[in-house]
Amino acid sequence: MTIVVAVEDFPLEQVTKQLNKLIHVLKIVELEPTQSVQRQVLLVKVRADPAVRSQVLEIVELFRAKAVDVAPEALTIEATGTADKIAALLKNLEPYGIREMVQSGTIAVGRGPRSITATPVR
Repeated sequence: MTIVVAVEDFPLEQVTKQLNKLIHVLKIVELEPTQSVQRQVLLVKVRADPAVRSQVLEIVELFRAKAVDVAPEALTIEATGTADKIAALLKNLEPYGIREMVQSGTIAVGRGPRSITATPVR
């Protein structure tokens, strides 16, 4: 589970102590933004009738997203990226009409070969 905490004004130590009280917490790893890869995942259904479909697909291509479902009046788009990229994509799609949206929070993994687990995942 990835938990993102802004700790500029509050000590991270307090968050760590509270998480360690939970029974199923095995390990807590702090990932620095410069030492980790962080992304968000988005699925968004946009109104895209034939008159505007090519414009929506242009935006999708510009953001390196992809259309994963096509219906006569809508496109479902999958995008992965930083929070800023996802926000910018949504801002550009908003004028066409967002019908439905599912967005993850930040997911992250440390850079390089080190892993937080002791045994390799198969």
